[in-house]
Amino acid sequence: MADSMFADNRARIVIVEDNSPDVLLVSESLSAQSIDHELIHFRDASEAMDKLADLGTTADTPDVIIVDLNMPRMSGLEFLGKLKEQRTLSGVPIAVLTSSLSPEERDEAERLGADRFLRKPIDLYEYLDEVGTMISDLIRLRRSQQI
Repeated sequence: MADSMFADNRARIVIVEDNSPDVLLVSESLSAQSIDHELIHFRDASEAMDKLADLGTTADTPDVIIVDLNMPRMSGLEFLGKLKEQRTLSGVPIAVLTSSLSPEERDEAERLGADRFLRKPIDLYEYLDEVGTMISDLIRLRRSQQI
């Protein structure tokens, strides 16, 4: 797509989400924003942490990490805590995309380094717009810091 956003340099998006339909919705949100992207999906935070810890070069580093809070084996909050320890990922914006309404979880996610906290919208069009816009903004933020 020559006219799509970030077409020269495909956006690398990591999503840590155990619900496959939500992964599809995130992908659709990116497409709705015309973001040329590579979506790297991990079904649980333990697997994601193992794989992300192995990243060694800037070329391997994602532009954005999206994480759900409610997952088996390791919660999204535990994942955020461990992610803070990864120096190779220190500049990567992190978005929490969750169904949680808990202000305490929001505060804890922000304390642990989440750049954005978005409750999953129920309306499909709102979901596509809000999630796509949030990710687009985070990609711009990441790339402006790399200049």
